Amino acid sequence: MKFHNRALNSYRCSDGFIRCAAKNIFLCKPINACRVISLFPALCRFHQTITRAMKKLNIVYTCNVRKPEMEDERYGEFESPATIEAVTRALERIGADVELIDVGPEIYHQLEKRKDRIDLVFNNTEGLEEKELREAIVPFFCDYLHIPCTGSSPKTFINKMDKATAKRIVAYDGVPTARYQLLKPGDRLRNLSFPLMVKPYSEGTSIGISQNSKVHNRSELDDAVSSIHTQFNQPALVEEFLPGREYTIGLIGSYVLPILEIDFARIPGQPHVRDPHVKDIENPFISHLDWTDTAKRFAEIAIKAHEALEVRDYNRMDFRMRDDQLYFLEANVIPGIHPTEADLTNMCRHAGLAHDDMIALIVHAAVQRLAPIYPGRFSGNTEILEQLAVAAIGKIPHAGSIQYQDKTFMLLGR
Repeated sequence: MKFHNRALNSYRCSDGFIRCAAKNIFLCKPINACRVISLFPALCRFHQTITRAMKKLNIVYTCNVRKPEMEDERYGEFESPATIEAVTRALERIGADVELIDVGPEIYHQLEKRKDRIDLVFNNTEGLEEKELREAIVPFFCDYLHIPCTGSSPKTFINKMDKATAKRIVAYDGVPTARYQLLKPGDRLRNLSFPLMVKPYSEGTSIGISQNSKVHNRSELDDAVSSIHTQFNQPALVEEFLPGREYTIGLIGSYVLPILEIDFARIPGQPHVRDPHVKDIENPFISHLDWTDTAKRFAEIAIKAHEALEVRDYNRMDFRMRDDQLYFLEANVIPGIHPTEADLTNMCRHAGLAHDDMIALIVHAAVQRLAPIYPGRFSGNTEILEQLAVAAIGKIPHAGSIQYQDKTFMLLGR
């Protein structure tokens, strides 16, 4: 006799064994049908345990995939095969089934048809043609479709992409930033002192920046502004040049990572700015700061900027020195996550975090924020993530904490 229970998905085989169909597991020795019925409560509990152990996060990984023919600097923010492979592997490690979406014009429809089976979108999409809206596209659609998504809100992405707006926002909360002006060809320069730094007002990853971006007179300024307007069809952000060392400061959740210091005097050719070429060769010459009083003061400024821009889950910000004062340059609220070359990855390495632990902590920060809003999405499928995040943080030394408003930020590393 074959006995079947649909809820339990278990049955008695012809050999008399009770078999759990989910895993083809033999549960007990041959017994009669009445005994099977009496065992239902225990078998149900066993089945629920197996089901919980098998339940996975359904993660959609959204990004722009860099293809071999994409050599223009505009594609510098697109994801390389090495990044996609490493991130996918790291997401699978936390107990997730991962689907990659190369974001394009069909992204809304791709998300809409999956919305009922997506637990989380791991978003690292840059976009291309939408200018200051481009990084906000995926978060906006996720919000509209009620799909949980890592990272910041559409508002934060839009504010960050407009670098002049970002500077105004952080300055309002007391974060120093160099004096600046937006210029189009033919506009008159007002109250700024040479040398000046000229860059697109709405690009990232050093796009549109070269060693010629530092200008010393009106003629060089006019050429730089015209070049940006021609190439990117947008005004130029013109700032007073800050001559000191550059620092990049990263956060994941409530953790501040070791600060990276870029001393241009150590880099071959002694460049003035971090253009794409410099970023290709600079890693051996980048150092990190121990948590001295100065480094903690830098972290306090970064936390102020982070909170002023309302960044969520992870962030990396660039600063530069002048006359012993740290000045905000810009925020990278979708920072690069290449497994070896990205600044955020390098910060984590100095803290003692491997790349897959970095990805786990980003997802963990997002899940902690999102679980109260979407409780059904994260029920019984985040145990592995929780264990990995706790283990990763537990093995790293902490150098104290910084209290800002009602939040506590921990300093990772020594």
